[in-house]
Amino acid sequence: MTDRPGMRRTRLSDLAVPLLVIGITVYVLLRFSYNSMPPLQILVPIPLAALGAAELVAARRVGAAVRHDPDAKPMAALVIARCVALGKASSLVGSGVVGGALALLARVLPDVRTVHVAANDARVAALLLAAALLLVVAGLLLERAGIDPGRDRDERE
Repeated sequence: MTDRPGMRRTRLSDLAVPLLVIGITVYVLLRFSYNSMPPLQILVPIPLAALGAAELVAARRVGAAVRHDPDAKPMAALVIARCVALGKASSLVGSGVVGGALALLARVLPDVRTVHVAANDARVAALLLAAALLLVVAGLLLERAGIDPGRDRDERE
């Protein structure tokens, strides 16, 4: 029987791939279809921001359970593993949305002073960028919160 390595931590290079692929794809699509799109609604970033905030809270709770803090409520190992997987997925999705938001900003910023809709979409894109960055950070924190603090020490020995 062979040892199968567990899920490895998300690195910045892992986040660069969806950011670049989605960012370039969105920019190309916007170059051809932006003029036929309706204006973006200001509520677009709210679900991402809410998910990021919830993951920050979960990261704190998971981290306390993994460290066996005296005040922490116990958590099942399966729940912690699911939180780690959620954090990893959220950071990857968030990095893709960062790429899309940057592409949208690159498309609309040149027209902000002359086109009213572009100014609205730039505001929405900036809020979306902030929400996506929050999701990336929260996802990374949630992923790392579920890792046993003694794991790195054991791997070095």
